Amino acid sequence: MSDLIYINGKFLTKDEAKVSVLDHGFLYGSGVFETMRVYRGNVFMIDKHIERLFRSAEAIYLNIPMGKIEVKKATEDTVRKNELKDAYIRITISRGEGEPGLDPDLCQSPTVVIYAKEFKPYPEEWYKEGIKITVTSIKKGAPDYIKIPLKACNYYLPNFFAKLEAKKRGAGEGIMLTEDGYIAEGTVSNIFIASRGILITPPAGPDVLDGVTREIVIQIAKDANIPFKDEKFLKDELVKADECFLTNTTFEIMPVREVDDFKIGEKPPGKITTLLMERFKHYSLYSKKV
Repeated sequence: MSDLIYINGKFLTKDEAKVSVLDHGFLYGSGVFETMRVYRGNVFMIDKHIERLFRSAEAIYLNIPMGKIEVKKATEDTVRKNELKDAYIRITISRGEGEPGLDPDLCQSPTVVIYAKEFKPYPEEWYKEGIKITVTSIKKGAPDYIKIPLKACNYYLPNFFAKLEAKKRGAGEGIMLTEDGYIAEGTVSNIFIASRGILITPPAGPDVLDGVTREIVIQIAKDANIPFKDEKFLKDELVKADECFLTNTTFEIMPVREVDDFKIGEKPPGKITTLLMERFKHYSLYSKKV
C-alpha cells in the first residue's frame, strides 16, 4: 500500500508533504474541511460531502481553486493511489500562503490537501454496549454573521473545549448546548434520542451541523415508518429517553449507554437503534448513492 497525500495537484509522501508556515490555515485556522468514509473502495456519499465543502467555503469567502468534479476526482485518485478499500479521508482547504494579516486578499492561492488512510474501526463492545457521554458547559452559540452550520477550521474552537471537558470526565463524547439551554450536538457528532417509539433529533441550523450521516439516518427511519420529530429537547428529556445514539461519518451509528451517570434505557442498543444500525450498514455497503 502506498502512503501518498494530495497537495495542490501533486501526490507526495508524508515526508515530502509540507504546508508553508505562512499559510493562513496555520496562522489563523482559516479554512474548511470534510471527512469521508470509503467502503469497498467507494467513497461514500462523496457528492454530498463535496457540496457541503463548497457551501462552507462560500460562507467564509474562500474560493476553492477547483471545481466540484475536480475535487471528486482528486479524492477518488487519492484512494486509488493509496490502494485503499476501507478508509478514512479528510479534505482540508485553507486560504493559502500570505503575509500575516486578516485581509483575505493577502492569500491568492488556497491550499488543497487530501489525506487518506486505512480506517481503524472502533471497539466492537462500544456498539454492543454503548458509550458514555456527558453534557458539557460549552455553548454552541453561532454568532449572527454565521447563517449556516460550517465545517470551518476556526469554527471548531467550542468543540475543542467541549471535547477536553468530556475527556476529563472520562466520557467518549461531549454534548454542547444552545445558548437557550437546549441540546445542540456533540463535538464531532449529531445526537438522537428515542422516547415512546418516537425518534427525535435537534433541527439542523447555525448551532447544529446538517450531518451527512444524520440525513441518511432520518431517511432510513422514515422508510422504516419510525415516527420522527426534528425538534429541540432539553437535558432532562435526554436522560429520561428510552434510547440515545450519536451519528457521524466514522461512528456511523454509535449507541449511548449513559449520560452523566444517568443510565439510558434498559440495555443499549435499543430496538430502534439496532434497526437503524443494521439498515445503515446495508445502505453504506450496497447503496448506489456513493
